[in-house]
Parts: sequence; structure tokens; C-alpha cells
Amino acid sequence: MYKKLLLTACILCYTGGLFAGQPVKRNPGHEQPTRTETPNQLSEGEIREGWKLLWDGQTTEGWRGAKIHTFPSEGWKIENGILKVLKSDEGESTNGGDIITTRKYKNFVLKADFKITQGANSGIKYFVDPELNKGDGSAIGCEFQILDDDNHPDAKLGVNGNRTLGSLYDLIPSDRSGTFNFSFDDFNTAMVIVNGNHVEH
Repeated sequence: MYKKLLLTACILCYTGGLFAGQPVKRNPGHEQPTRTETPNQLSEGEIREGWKLLWDGQTTEGWRGAKIHTFPSEGWKIENGILKVLKSDEGESTNGGDIITTRKYKNFVLKADFKITQGANSGIKYFVDPELNKGDGSAIGCEFQILDDDNHPDAKLGVNGNRTLGSLYDLIPSDRSGTFNFSFDDFNTAMVIVNGNHVEH
């Protein structure tokens, strides 16, 4: 059974690690839920479908740093219902660090709306084990890559585009056919589906 998670956090990425977005669900029929026009609220249809918000749009409740037990005191900002990761010195997870949910999830559909700035490098991670890396760098887990493919050098590294926007970072390139679309001027939607040993971006 899927956990239906809707994180109505719109994220403005600069550089550094990112683990939150506006998750929504896709079930085996792959239909989109009816969304409310009010940010950080569920529509009646989403409530009927069993969606749960991961972020309330105002506080850090339900979130913590990947390497600490509280929310980072720097590097992140909530502004007008948008969760923003602030620009870093381009070091890996150096400005406040990565954030993760305080609850664990299994078999879920996560949908996140995000917006990036030129040169951004971030991502939405899942299957994160905060005990694996207590040193420098990002938390270890699978990553839906969020990247400015045209202006960040990481897009040219890896193999066959497996470090580009939407890819399972450093493993599987994103499928650029069909409905793949990206805009700097608007929010974009990322979706991660996990069902047993099946994962889909």
C-alpha cells in the first residue's frame, strides 16, 4: 500500500543539498490528484485520496538536519510559504546541511514543486540513513537530481547523463521523452514513486 505524501513546500534552490519539495502522489493508475489553489493545504480530493502534507508551509515541524536532531539554524529560510535553501560557498552540504523528515516512510509517492536559480545543484534524497555519514559532505541516500543542466558542470560528468535533472543521481539518467519539461521562470514538479523494490522518477 502506498503512503500518499504531499509536501506543499515550494523550494528555491541555489547550491547545496536539498531534501524537500512539494511531494504529491501518483498511484498505479498514474492520475494526478486534484490540487487546491491554496499553498500548503490539501484539496478535498487529495484528502479523499489519502494524501498527507509533509510540510505545513510555516514551520520546521517534522523536519531536522540529516546530521543533527534539530532543524539547522542557518542555510534554510521559510519565506511566504516557500522553503528556501540559501546559497552556499559551493561546498557539499556546507551551509546548514541537508534536511530530512523526522518520520520514516516506505512504499510512497512523493511529489515536489521546485524552482532553481542559475547554476543550482541540489536534489531530493530518499532512503537516507543519517547514521551513515557523520563527517563532511551530504547525507547518503538515493537522489532525484535537481540541477541547472546548462550551467552546472556536474551535468557533464557521470555516464550518459546520469547526473542531469531528474536522474537517479550517478546511476540512471532521466527519461527526457514524453512529458519532461523544465522552466527557470516557474515551479517544476519532481515525483518519486517507491513500491517495494520498484523506484520511479
